[in-house]
Amino acid sequence: MKGKAGMDAKENRRFYRTDFKTHGYIKQEDNTKLTFDLINISLKGILVDLPDSKLLMEESYDLRIKLVSTEIEIKTLAVLVHHEGSKLGFYFKEIDLDSMIHLRRLLELNGPNEGEIEKELSFLKEFN
Repeated sequence: MKGKAGMDAKENRRFYRTDFKTHGYIKQEDNTKLTFDLINISLKGILVDLPDSKLLMEESYDLRIKLVSTEIEIKTLAVLVHHEGSKLGFYFKEIDLDSMIHLRRLLELNGPNEGEIEKELSFLKEFN
């Protein structure tokens, strides 16, 4: 998949993504929910499968990611930045502290090594 300036999307990524199978939903302004299947997740965004989506690029959406076998939801305001078929890519614009703690733990448990997520968190502090 090619992104901006013809770069391969994987070459352009700064953050580790982990495949993680769960469900979530987009809470719309009228309180209806669009349910999606999560494909992968990073500290800064997610890729989901949402067939027949009519969501608009560059718009912000209220996303909720359900953690399996718990009542925990990761809550984020995310911007739609990629749409290819039923695959939608979102960039996390805002995330509350509790959700960031859950996201960090999820990535630590499913990541390549312990230090990688810490390094990415340090990069986020410098980047923002």
